[in-house]
Amino acid sequence: MSILENAELENELRKIASYIVTLRREIAVLQANEMHMKKIPAAGQELAAVVNSTEGATNEIMAIAENVLSADASDPAAYKEFVDKEMMALFETCAFQDLTGQRISRVVKTLEHIEARVSRFATYTGVEDDPEYASEQEAVEIARRRELLLHGPSIADDGNTQPMIDKLLATFRNP
Repeated sequence: MSILENAELENELRKIASYIVTLRREIAVLQANEMHMKKIPAAGQELAAVVNSTEGATNEIMAIAENVLSADASDPAAYKEFVDKEMMALFETCAFQDLTGQRISRVVKTLEHIEARVSRFATYTGVEDDPEYASEQEAVEIARRRELLLHGPSIADDGNTQPMIDKLLATFRNP
């Protein structure tokens, strides 16, 4: 191998090494482990909570429908018109919930698929999360959320319960 060929080979290897270093840095900024362990599972839990809340709302709507059906029927024509109109609205709402539930379930499955891929990728590459934020905007937003406690409603069994809050508030009352 000539000196020129050795120099070209060495130059190529340096470029490849530099590319690998840059690639590892970029992967670390993605915070794949953070996404795998916290963000993606949390998104799945939030969507699952939406499904549960929507199902609960549907059950409430059905209870309201039963109440309407037991309403005063002293004026049969007015009663029928009222009940027919309300029942159609309730059933449409329930059908909407079913479609919404199906769509959200697909999103949850997609998130589970992404979580599995990201987890496998993080395990195979052995990349550690970079403690830095991807951008200054992300850092500002996270600091704002922490400062203002903008976490939204908690998932069931992952927050303060009403009895816990009542007990806390009771400590502030005068005896």
